[in-house]
This record gives sequence, structure tokens and C-alpha cells, in this order.
Amino acid sequence: MPLRKFSQSPPAVVALLIQITSLGFLALALFTLRQTGKFQFALAEIVLLQIVLTLLMTRCFNLAWWWYVIQLLFPLATLFMLTLSLPPFIYFLFFSFFLAFYWSTFRTQVPYFPSTKKVWVTVEKLLPENRPISFVDIGSGFGGLVLYLARKRLESRFLGVEIVPLLWVLSYLRTVAQRNNAQFIYSDYEKINFSQFDVVFVYLSPAAMSRLWVKAKQEMLPGSILISLEFPIFGAEPDYALCSKTGQPALDNNETDIYLWRM
Repeated sequence: MPLRKFSQSPPAVVALLIQITSLGFLALALFTLRQTGKFQFALAEIVLLQIVLTLLMTRCFNLAWWWYVIQLLFPLATLFMLTLSLPPFIYFLFFSFFLAFYWSTFRTQVPYFPSTKKVWVTVEKLLPENRPISFVDIGSGFGGLVLYLARKRLESRFLGVEIVPLLWVLSYLRTVAQRNNAQFIYSDYEKINFSQFDVVFVYLSPAAMSRLWVKAKQEMLPGSILISLEFPIFGAEPDYALCSKTGQPALDNNETDIYLWRM
């Protein structure tokens, strides 16, 4: 893979290929040294060398700071798991669960972030009053916010969009049991037309906010509202910055976790 194309791949793919490359290079180097019979390394020393090489390569590709933490912990976690000597099917079960839970993260760079009931209550207060509204939660997870608002605003329509199969199935089953005005669909938010909604709520990640802002400006109608939990949009000053714990305007940046833009 050409270096330029390699660097333009999703960060998770780059991080994985860095791990594989550093491990392969280190294995070749150790094999060559062992053939001479002059150098012997303990397992801990080999793991340390692999971590150092991986972190250096991670820096070369300018990955975000959290990838340094992941790259550091991955070899250590692998070594720890090997010491447990668990049956192979246990590893398969863990792998299957995390694959179902986080399988789309490598592309979207948006892991699962649960919101709290205090956030739900604050968001409820921000919704337009005295008329039915159409609301969409991008990355709705288990559906807590959508179901809460649907119970509070029976005249309105609430939609949750989720790209993780396991989370979508679980949230969908909750609507079957409750039979209310909430709906959940399995989809990528890029396929959702924001012009259909009065309020768009997002709880994504810093990596996704710039692209989402472009889509919001292109599709959301005048007077509609974009709400982001925890993550601001660089270069887009919000109309309101709130603290979900108090439901009031935040006194400083450390208290801010809800951002609102009127389109």
C-alpha cells in the first residue's frame, strides 16, 4: 500500500497496520539476531521494544493522542490475556461481543457514549413548545433519550438512528414493548435528510463534528435546531452553551457539555 494511501485510511486501520508492521519488523530483527547466537531477549523486553517501535510509527502518521494510549495498551493487554490460558471459545465470545458493539467505530470514529437522564431532562427543556415537532437522535444507542422524550411529548415524532446492529436491535425491541411515538432505524446518519426534522441531536466524537456541521448547514431548514452533547464544532460558535447538571447556561468551558445552534 503506498504511504499516502496508507495514511488516508481510517485511523483504526492505520493503527492496526502499524501494530502488524512493527511486530513483523521486530520478529524479523529478533530472528536475525538469534541466528548469530549473540543476543537473547526476555519476553518483557520484546514487548517493550514492540511498544516503542509502534509508538514511533504512530507519531509518524500523526494519529490523535488517544491512539497512543490504545497502541500502548494493546500489546500489554494481549500479553496479559495470554497469561490467563483461557479456552479459545472464551476469546471468540469476547471478540464476537465487541465486534457487534463497536464494529462500525473503525469507519465512523464514533464509539458508543451513553447519555444520562440529566441530559435528557435538559434536552427536553430545549425543544420547541406548543406545537408538534420532529426530532432525530443521531447515534441513539440503547434509545434512552428518544424513549424518554417520546413519553413526554406524545404529539411529536421521535426517531433514533443507530449504525451498530446490537444497539439498534435492543432499542427497537424497547419500542415493541412500549408502543409509543418513538421509532428506531438501522442506518448511517449520512443517509438521513436533516431537512425532515425540527431538532437534530448528536452525541458523536470530535472526529465526526466537522463533517456533520457541513451536512447540517446544507440540509437543516431555517429555524431548526442542532444540539450536540459534549462535543463542540470547531469554528462554529453555538447560540447556547449549557451545563446538563444544572440545565442553566454554563459559567465556563469546564461546565459546558450541551451546545445548541439555531440554523
